[in-house]
Amino acid sequence: MAESCIQVKDLTKTYADLTAVNNISFDVRTGEILGILGPNGSGKTTTLKSILGLIEFDKGTVQVNGLSIKKERSRILTDVGAVLEGARNIYWHLTPMENLTYFAGIRGMPKKNIAERAEYLLESLELTDVASKEIRQFSAGMKQKCALACAFIHDPSILLLDEPTLGLDVEITRTIMDWLLDVVEKEGKTILITSHNMDFVEATCKRILIIRKGEIISHETVRSLKEKFARKHFVVDLTTEPPETLLESISTLGSVSAHGNSLKIELDAVEHLIPLMKAVERAEVDMTDFRSVENDLEDIFLEVIREEEK
Repeated sequence: MAESCIQVKDLTKTYADLTAVNNISFDVRTGEILGILGPNGSGKTTTLKSILGLIEFDKGTVQVNGLSIKKERSRILTDVGAVLEGARNIYWHLTPMENLTYFAGIRGMPKKNIAERAEYLLESLELTDVASKEIRQFSAGMKQKCALACAFIHDPSILLLDEPTLGLDVEITRTIMDWLLDVVEKEGKTILITSHNMDFVEATCKRILIIRKGEIISHETVRSLKEKFARKHFVVDLTTEPPETLLESISTLGSVSAHGNSLKIELDAVEHLIPLMKAVERAEVDMTDFRSVENDLEDIFLEVIREEEK
């Protein structure tokens, strides 16, 4: 098992009467991508900002590469990059190359190394063709790629990302996902990600934390979570929204939810399939599709949250 490059122990942070993070402990292993999931306000961003030393926490310890963030923050940040709150860490009236040159300079990089490093990042993030255009002209996805490049200009071994794909289209999300997987595989980087994008987390992270109300309620691999909560549900697509009479008649068969013209049903027993189909027939609505689907990470996340609330 790889050594831990980030160690968080008994971390607690309060704001007046609100406990944003409540006595949490975890580690991040060298060379992995660790995901942190949780509802809004669960403490994800507070955790990242505590690791970076951007906020002063009340209790606990944070160590990065064996150093205390409270005592040796300057040394730690020489080997850490971060993108928080979208693309706010870059200057929109500068070009990507100008931003990269600026951030390389304040990171203390030797001038002779800056151009080569900047060109590498522009190429790997597909920004070469726009390297001389002002960032204010870019889409949200292009701005986010520029922010990633700037956070990575000094070649840190650790990267912290807060919602890196928020509001981005599928193509840009895939580009960022592939780039992160590549730098971990080829360069041995370590990445800590918070995200609401379950598909993105499942594709990039082998291990995830689930935080609710400032506390860790699950700390497992994606694989073990899927094994624990492995279950199929059925999806019935109709030509119209399901009538209330249909919803009422099948509510005793299992857990039912409606999404537009589709019904999602987790049957209590496979024998309930026949009553389900008969109920759809009695409702006199046309069915366009019927399929079974295994629980994905979003289903599992919601179930973990529901279990905790019981």
